[in-house]
Amino acid sequence: MNLKITKIFLLLFSLFLFEKMHAQTPLQIQGVVLNSQTKESLSNVNVSQKKGKGSGTTTNGDGFFQMEISDLPTTLSFSFVGFETRILKIENVETREFIIELRPTASALPEVSVSAKRKVDTVFFEPYSIVDYIFFENKILLLAHRNSIEKYSLIALDEKTNKPIAQISLKNYFPKGLLQHCTGEVFLVTEKNVRTIAIDSTGIFFPKKIFIGDFYLIDHPCVLANENFLYFERHFYQGQALRYNAFVRELNAQQKRGEAPIPTDSLEKYEFPLIQNEKEIFRLIEELGLRRPWSGDLWEANLDEKILALKESDYFLKGIMKVFYPKLNTPIFQKGKELVVFNHFESELQFFSEKGDSLRSIPIDYHKSRKWKKQILFDNIQNRAFTTFNTRWGEKVQEVDLEKGTLGAALPIDFAYIEKPKVRNGYLYFLYKNAWAGERRLILHRMKLD
Repeated sequence: MNLKITKIFLLLFSLFLFEKMHAQTPLQIQGVVLNSQTKESLSNVNVSQKKGKGSGTTTNGDGFFQMEISDLPTTLSFSFVGFETRILKIENVETREFIIELRPTASALPEVSVSAKRKVDTVFFEPYSIVDYIFFENKILLLAHRNSIEKYSLIALDEKTNKPIAQISLKNYFPKGLLQHCTGEVFLVTEKNVRTIAIDSTGIFFPKKIFIGDFYLIDHPCVLANENFLYFERHFYQGQALRYNAFVRELNAQQKRGEAPIPTDSLEKYEFPLIQNEKEIFRLIEELGLRRPWSGDLWEANLDEKILALKESDYFLKGIMKVFYPKLNTPIFQKGKELVVFNHFESELQFFSEKGDSLRSIPIDYHKSRKWKKQILFDNIQNRAFTTFNTRWGEKVQEVDLEKGTLGAALPIDFAYIEKPKVRNGYLYFLYKNAWAGERRLILHRMKLD
């Protein structure tokens, strides 16, 4: 009897030691912290473990954090000045990657006021909330929502006077947004169809309807156009490689009007140099469980089928993978007869001829700032480029000198969390909702940049 009790005791003791040792095995977790309103990453967020023996950490410049946890269950606290503290409970080892969103606190911001240095004008002040807007010829097109009865409307403003010149109800259209083709043509995107927008003396109308599945087959990747070429972008390796192509603009009348797909294989094509992040490509191959290529050259033909499929893949990552593998940020812009690629991966402004011949490059470093908002705003009328940064109480916009790669004087925008910023003919346009004052509508504003 005593022997049985002793065996049971030893068995229970062994299980206890095993569970204790297992519980003390460090658990690696990682994630990213985002602003819940703007979806931008937050750096220097304090991450602390409220229960357990794990040590705390802070997020890096891209909002990433990584830490070890010894005991489960546990609770993590995410705190940052100007944001509500977020509590995360971790009860098992099944989930080790997290996306944390912090909500801004109203008390962290002062009463919104317009800076005396730059007057901010309201472009359209009517009982509408602006969902989207684009510039079309000498007009501003607004996709606006009024109430649950009248729902959506499409409104055209005169760009000089900002006065409405035409309007159409979209009560039965279920709009998703506005889209502007690289050639300047504008479309209303709905749930099932895409409609061409036209404006004449009689008002706004939709001369053509395209099934949404067919629409994205009509030269959708076109990102830039001029009199001689259409410029397409193509991503590889889930957005970790990118190439621009210039296609000679020899289209028939139907293709110019968008009534037929453009057979790009039949057009004369010129290639820009490939931009690729080899380090991230190798890491992606490993994380997806695929073997490395036979050769160090990622573009050799001696790759297996799985890696070849990954090589040709565009960008459709979701969740945490989208956070850890963002697309290469290399927008293209035309200045005179030259094309400028803002190659933030290689820290250069790269200049090319219209056919993609390399001309010169100049270094840039503004994108290394933790407060950079990772966007370039192009003024296609004045041939200027701008970029934006977060500040303590809002944002600031600065012009990028296209001859030196340096930044001009900072112009403060005393509004927190502006949306859809665009630059047009020396003005910065943006949508803003003063949530701290209880405002529920997004209103279109503009600020002169000179």
